[in-house]
Amino acid sequence: MFLYFLPMQKPILITLGDPNGIGPEICLKLMANPPKTKHPIVLIGQPLSKTRPGHISKTAGAASIAWVRQATELVLAGRAAAMVTAPICKEAVEKTIPNFQGHTEFIGEMCGDKEPVLALVHGDWVVAHVSTHVSLLKAIKKAKPERIVKVGKLLNEFLKKYKGIKNPKIGVAGINPHAGEHGLFGKEEIQSIMPAVKMLRAMKINATGPLPADVVFPQLGSKVFDGVIAMYHDQGHVVTKTLAFSLGDERKVGGVNITLGLPVLRTSVDHGVGFDIAGKNKADPTSLKDALLLADKLAMD
Repeated sequence: MFLYFLPMQKPILITLGDPNGIGPEICLKLMANPPKTKHPIVLIGQPLSKTRPGHISKTAGAASIAWVRQATELVLAGRAAAMVTAPICKEAVEKTIPNFQGHTEFIGEMCGDKEPVLALVHGDWVVAHVSTHVSLLKAIKKAKPERIVKVGKLLNEFLKKYKGIKNPKIGVAGINPHAGEHGLFGKEEIQSIMPAVKMLRAMKINATGPLPADVVFPQLGSKVFDGVIAMYHDQGHVVTKTLAFSLGDERKVGGVNITLGLPVLRTSVDHGVGFDIAGKNKADPTSLKDALLLADKLAMD
């Protein structure tokens, strides 16, 4: 399906992802057996004249990000209700866009926000990230009170809408072992995270922390908290992906990446381009399906 026109009702757009990855395959499988949605579904993308499944390609990278740009522009213009993105290859896109970091940052910059908030959703499991695609050294520097407060406010709003909770309980992870152990293993908790938690609580947001990561995530699993703020990419992603694998193969477990706080409602699969299985008819569309259903649930139009 190609984008020649949009239906009368605002659709949800799905970008095809990197043509050399599993994006086109999971999109076609989804459309062959689409879930029931309130909004019509439109795919953004088209076949390339040449593809090499499993290979990094400048042409494929340029096409994949062009489709993301087109979808973002359509949602910003009010012609679509939301967008769902299939996986792209950052290295392939970087060949035409130097220093490219990822979908989240690219869409955020198009929307005028250079530091959007990425959250991972696995059913009741919701984790928002203070930083994402930066080095660990930069991630520590980015864990400032104002950024943590922004993430906390957006996570609080999302949990209210997603779970229908009036006063969500939010756990805030520390950044050091044992959440710094009162400054023994680092002072970031004392200097940045604790002040942010106090600011959030002053805003009537039910935030608790900083807590050791090996405490706050099990408490999220046991529903002590409704959501967690992770301080950096791997802190949140490793635990969430481990949850996925504990339930089955990652590509067969529904998981959704959502960008919070933008004028564009965007969800995405919670996995990569799958170059190892591209072109082998092995990719499972479950994560794409769940991303579509979440966008459909949250979309207002």
